[in-house]
Order: sequence, then structure tokens, then C-alpha cells
Amino acid sequence: MNRRSSFKKILSVAAAGFVSPEILASNQFSLLNKKADTSGPLYLFTKVLQWLPLGEIPDTVKSLGFDGIDLPVRKNGFFDKDEIKSKLPGIVSASENLKLSRPVLTTDMNVYQMNEMDEFLRMLAGEGIRDYRMGYLSFTSKDILEELKTLNVSMRKLADLHEKHGVNGHYQNHAGKRVGGSVWEIHHLLDGIQPEHIGIQFDLRHATVEGYQSHENAYRLIADKIRSFDLKDFVWGNPEGKGDKPVNVPMGEGHVNFNLLKDHPGFKGKLPKILHVEYDLGGAEHGNSKPSASKSTILSAIKKDVNVCLSLMS
Repeated sequence: MNRRSSFKKILSVAAAGFVSPEILASNQFSLLNKKADTSGPLYLFTKVLQWLPLGEIPDTVKSLGFDGIDLPVRKNGFFDKDEIKSKLPGIVSASENLKLSRPVLTTDMNVYQMNEMDEFLRMLAGEGIRDYRMGYLSFTSKDILEELKTLNVSMRKLADLHEKHGVNGHYQNHAGKRVGGSVWEIHHLLDGIQPEHIGIQFDLRHATVEGYQSHENAYRLIADKIRSFDLKDFVWGNPEGKGDKPVNVPMGEGHVNFNLLKDHPGFKGKLPKILHVEYDLGGAEHGNSKPSASKSTILSAIKKDVNVCLSLMS
């Protein structure tokens, strides 16, 4: 798509009331669709757009300057796994028509649903979906290492199913007490598993929170297992007067050192880079279907983040 047709798309979004004339006149559009040829696919985690009808997501994502859609397919997403057959084909078809990359999915699926995974992966493969994020696992005992060994056995069996269907599951590191709060836990969880079957969706923001001074070591440990990257930023804050905690902020305004990722061959290469917009946008950041922030505020915030992402990937 050339710049003229891209601008027409932006104008059509504005005409629908999504973007104000002031935003159109600003420099926030200056980097749209100016991706470097070697920068690889940039996706939007569309939880932040769950106030839009599902059918409008592909066009909106395209007009925002992304290469693809990360679609929440879970209980609090656009739809659940039980509706994949009826709703996913339309999104895949629309993505193809717009020359977007194949969608990736964010799901609740993991070893807890082992009896459903064969059919689930079959459906994804049937739609050409090759990458999806798995649901989180939880510790049920205080014997962390022993439990990780047990989970690893189940994950190896699940990896065999992924190999069978040609689908790659991604497990995200996420700050907190669930499995993967520490990146080292995922190192044990995926021991002996080929990353092409089950790999890591690496979230540098969460790795930085949990390993403020040691996250670089953790990154080096699992770098060869990374299959996608989450992009988001934070600062340490004290919003409730109860001690410092991580507060999400727009890309480039926080503590995350994204330069750490630039030596990874997949960061500027073919691996998905997924923007997460999780700072305060009137509830849109939580997937609220009726956020208090205006449409133009939400979309202009995303566009600003896109520009930062493109500069990182160039």
C-alpha cells in the first residue's frame, strides 16, 4: 500500500469519528507505514480495541500502521475458543485481503486442557494460524522445582501435538506468582523442548520488574527459546501511597531498555513484535467494551506508540 492510499484510510477513520482533525494535522502520522524493510512484523495486541466491533479490527489495525493482529480468543476476549470455527475465518480472510500478516492469537489454552488441545491445534492449523500465546500455569505447592519438573513432562507431550499440527505455542513471562513470573522458571518449564514447538513470548517489561538488575542475565539464558516479543513500558511509582510498584506508561517513557533486544536476530527479523497498550486509557487497556476515554484519544495514543516501536525496529 502506498502512502497516498494509507492516508486515505486514515481520513476514512477520521470521518468515522475515530481521529480528530487536530491529530491528523500533527506529526504523529509522520512515521506511519515507514517501516524499514528488515524490521519484521509489528502486531497490535487488540485487547485495547475491544470496544470496537470485531469486523472493524482488521481495517483499524491496518490504518494504525501495524502488520498484523494479535487477537484475544479467550473468556474475556473478542470471543472464546468455542467460537473459533464461526468467527476466526472472517478475521483471517480480512487480514489476507489487507495484506496483513497471519493473525496470532492470545488464549487460555495450556496443559490443563490437554484433552482439548488436539482439536484446538487442528482448528488453528486449518486457518493457517502458526503462532499463539498459551494460558498461564499456576503453582500448587511450595516445591517449585519439583512442580516445574512435573509440568515439563506435560509440556513435552503438548509440544508433540504442536509438532503434529505445525503450530507454535508461546508461553509469556509475566510478573507475579504464576509460573513464569521469573524467567528462570520458564527455562525449567521448557527444558528439552524445541522452541519451534513451544517457545517463549518474551516480555522485557515484566522481566525488568521481576529482575530489575538481573533481567539481562535471564534474557541471555532463554534468548534462543524466544518466538515473539511483547513491547510495553513502565516506571516505578507510588500512586496509592503504599510503596513503589510498576506503573505502565507509553512506549519510550519508562525504564525498559529495549536496546537489549536489538542483538537478537529475531527482533529485527521475522519473529512477531507485539505492542501491548496497557497504560491508563479509560479502561480500554483492560479490554473494557465501553471505555471512558474517547476514540480519538485511544487511537492517537496507539499511533504514538507505533512510532516508538518503529524507531526501535529500524
